Amino acid sequence: RPAPGETRTMCRAFKEDGTPVLEASASIGPDHGETLLEGRMAKLRPAGDLVILEDMKVGMTGVADETVTMSMDQHMGSLYPFSLADKLKVITEPMDVYSNPAAGPWDKPIVPLEMVSVLGNYSSRTAKFPVKQPAIGLFADLEVRMVNGPLLVGETYILRREVVALSQSRRVENYWIRTKFFDKSGDQQIAEMLLNHGVMKASYPNYPADKLPA
Repeated sequence: RPAPGETRTMCRAFKEDGTPVLEASASIGPDHGETLLEGRMAKLRPAGDLVILEDMKVGMTGVADETVTMSMDQHMGSLYPFSLADKLKVITEPMDVYSNPAAGPWDKPIVPLEMVSVLGNYSSRTAKFPVKQPAIGLFADLEVRMVNGPLLVGETYILRREVVALSQSRRVENYWIRTKFFDKSGDQQIAEMLLNHGVMKASYPNYPADKLPA
């Protein structure tokens, strides 16, 4: 646990045999220093020649603002075949503010941090980023930041997306998207999400064989 007065700490998860599974940073700010993902982005090497992401460019934005909301019983699309109500039945650390409007000062339940990515990706296909298909992608890194939060259940938000980094490894091409959540007027930012999408090179049928690892 962080010492009294500290604004940043590291979080880690391990298997029973001690094998590390994930690591994260948790902080309150704004003067909390560099986050784990900010540090990883700063160390990225130039992406070089990309195939699946050939048409992606840093600075590219979604084609239009996206309007989203999350109600308690709403189905959140094919990537997330469950509702918030379903999630709250099995959530690791339940809190009254996730389900009881009277438990906090906002008159609505708040969206748990672990469901922010669900809300943020609900309309992601409408951004129409030019990622070649068919290909298999995974979420490699995620950062959620509250600016004027929390996000509220049943509230309408405007999402705006931007490509902030491109990278690759031997087997994966990566694109980093920063999604900003605004209130329904589009004027006040409420939160933001940084997501590193990893696309498997071998999953794309037209990937040149000489560029795939042996």
